[in-house]
Amino acid sequence: LHKKITKLNLQKGQVVNIYLCGPTVYDYIHIGNLRSVLIFDVLHRLLLHLNIKVNYVQNITDIDDKIIAKARKEKRTEKSISDYYTQSYFDNLALYNILLPTHSPRVTNYIPQVQEFIKNLLEKGTAYQQAGEVFFRVGKSQEYSKLSGQNLEKLKSGQEVVPENKENSKDFAL
Repeated sequence: LHKKITKLNLQKGQVVNIYLCGPTVYDYIHIGNLRSVLIFDVLHRLLLHLNIKVNYVQNITDIDDKIIAKARKEKRTEKSISDYYTQSYFDNLALYNILLPTHSPRVTNYIPQVQEFIKNLLEKGTAYQQAGEVFFRVGKSQEYSKLSGQNLEKLKSGQEVVPENKENSKDFAL
């Protein structure tokens, strides 16, 4: 995270690891979702063209407040919602001839690790519990917004008023 261009000296047969944050599968994808996928698809294809092996991982967030809310609204299970929209997502990738990730781990397969990570954040004070929810405390993270170069104080949260269950409107649920 130093904002410098570093030349990659890749050799034929070398493996490049790529991680792209994948979709939260509560609805159909839109152009905003596809933008980053398309950019990484071009990179993926370029590397393959140069005979560079690619280990491309894109997670699937298959449990989330939006998934839970949609399941309740439609009187379905969270799993049925996430399974349906995960399949729809991959169908759309195929429709647009986008190369599939090598691996697509689902968040629900890593719940114990996520819980342990959140526990560590709570112990460090970079997360807090409020009204039965756990939030990431953006202001306590030295690294937050480092990559984007944004000034945390100038970032808009999308909310004019701090919700009662948050210390800061920029904090987000874990």
